[in-house]
Amino acid sequence: MGEMSRAGILPILFFLTLISAAAQAQPASKEAPIVKLGEISHRFREVESSPTPLRLIELYVEVVNQSRVASAPANSIKVIVSQKEVIFADKKPAEEFAFPPQEMTFSQPLPPLNRRVLIFGFSLPREKIESITFEVELNP
Repeated sequence: MGEMSRAGILPILFFLTLISAAAQAQPASKEAPIVKLGEISHRFREVESSPTPLRLIELYVEVVNQSRVASAPANSIKVIVSQKEVIFADKKPAEEFAFPPQEMTFSQPLPPLNRRVLIFGFSLPREKIESITFEVELNP
């Protein structure tokens, strides 16, 4: 009878060991991408055109995925740049001047520990500008 009870207990012990191991195993954590704004810079550019050259301001907006594991899916990152304030050097122009807001969406995934730069371009008015303030929004 000793042999019989050992044969019955071993499968039960094996089964309990499997259940215990499964309960202790941690599920794979699904990390979300950590998407943030990086460096933002600008550059003025003049493009030859007739009758007067076209003056532009280009904004370079860096977007960084700081996650070590997760990629940001395609079309999940949107960057919006809009004008907050414009101060003119001499006098305010007769017409109210405002840059239209611009929006860009990443059409490709952003891999982990990777960065991309988006370039936004705005046409400047003929009047001399002392300063321009922009607001940059990131909607990951």
